[in-house]
Amino acid sequence: MSSMPESRMGRPQRTARSAVHRRPVLWSLGALAGASGLGVGVDGATALGSDGDDWEAAADERIRNHRTADLEIVVTDVDGNAIDGADVDVELHEHEYGFGTAVDATTLINETEAGDEYRQYIPELFNTAVLENQHKWRFFEEDPDLADDATAWLGERGLDMRGHTCLWGNVDAWAVPPDVVEAMGIEWEDGGATDPDLDPEYVRERSFEHLEEIITRYGDEIDQWDVVNEVFHEPSMIEAIDGDDVDPVEAPVLAEWYRAADELGEELGVAVDVNDYNTLAGPHEYARESYRRQIEFLLEEDVDLDGIGMQCHFSADETLTPEGILDGLDEYADYGAELRVTEFDTEGGPWEGPEEKGEFLYTFLKTVFSHPDTTDFLMWGFWDGEHWRDEAPLFFDDWEPKPAYDAYTDLVFGEWWTDETGETEDGTYQTSGFKGEYEITARYDGTSETTTTTLADGGATVEIELEVDATDADDSTPGLGVSSAVAGLLGLAGYALVRGGDERDEK
Repeated sequence: MSSMPESRMGRPQRTARSAVHRRPVLWSLGALAGASGLGVGVDGATALGSDGDDWEAAADERIRNHRTADLEIVVTDVDGNAIDGADVDVELHEHEYGFGTAVDATTLINETEAGDEYRQYIPELFNTAVLENQHKWRFFEEDPDLADDATAWLGERGLDMRGHTCLWGNVDAWAVPPDVVEAMGIEWEDGGATDPDLDPEYVRERSFEHLEEIITRYGDEIDQWDVVNEVFHEPSMIEAIDGDDVDPVEAPVLAEWYRAADELGEELGVAVDVNDYNTLAGPHEYARESYRRQIEFLLEEDVDLDGIGMQCHFSADETLTPEGILDGLDEYADYGAELRVTEFDTEGGPWEGPEEKGEFLYTFLKTVFSHPDTTDFLMWGFWDGEHWRDEAPLFFDDWEPKPAYDAYTDLVFGEWWTDETGETEDGTYQTSGFKGEYEITARYDGTSETTTTTLADGGATVEIELEVDATDADDSTPGLGVSSAVAGLLGLAGYALVRGGDERDEK
């Protein structure tokens, strides 16, 4: 019997206290929705910004086409004979798609009561994470141990990691060390830069040293790096090196930074990304046009760009219809890089209330997931108690779930989750499932065997051999095993959807 790899089985189980149990009715609806393509939790047909009743059916069809694959389980006895009527359990343990959140390293690592729920929910709700601040240049240099500890904590629990960010020219956001700020010719008393003296070569040297240091320090512990964040919104570092009259999206040093990161990424197996805001929300044509020019410039400079990040901080007057979302994604789809939503939230006004925000998250997430070139959806924090604007998508400050919590969990762990039980016919059980990591169990005549597989493009065939002799098995054994029947009845009553694991929390 094999088991899921440790990196995929480190998910703590949901308990009643965590409020992540599937409610019975919602679970049943979610199971039906997985088969029928219907949405649950939030009325998608009337969700904010929808294009009428047809958008969701079209999204569900794209999801079936691009996010699922065929799975075949072949069950034989020790002599290779096909076993008819074997019970088969198929359970998704981890989505291939990245569902993630920004994480505050201090709250995560410091053993405080405020962090207890925080540490519980992160591995329960997400398979991808990004540190909100601690990988930014100044934060990292002032406390590299905190950055290391947070990165290790998340990695040990099987979360994939985004690196944010190697370089960012936003001085006021404490993203640049004070010695570099002074060499940029900027006085910033609050940050300790009190003696500005423009020194382009110093800025260049320090930036390249840091870029190499932080990418190599973590290696393949971090899957993707935002190499330079917000290039055309925060051009101060670029201008300090290449001059005030440089076009930041076509600056020589920008190409040099990315070529250096690309070379390291190729060696270490790490993706290099661009990232900026107003590149999807809005729509803001000034940002989309600048972003396209930046991407095209880097490609012309022989940078093998892996990911295009769109931050997606939405105010109520920047929401898009499903058609508008798809059109915006399509503007970047032809560049050959993966498309990522990197910092989703609904922090700006004037929203009517949490219900409206939940409806928009439902519409936006389903539409983004349905686009074949997207690979990741990350929130910029999920709890009001640790969010840059105190307005996170999923939880209020007291950990009361918001309507968007139901929208998110009903999709990710309900409608888009595969957990099936069936039986073989002529030794074979066939189904389809959402792409990801699976645990599969076959049972017959008192014997069972469990194995794991990855379901990806092209589908998968899994062969399971049971230590029985199918020719001698009792023909009176019902084709639908007792365990299958019980599981089916309990499923209708409302099983909790869990992602497995051997730990609950750290308390």
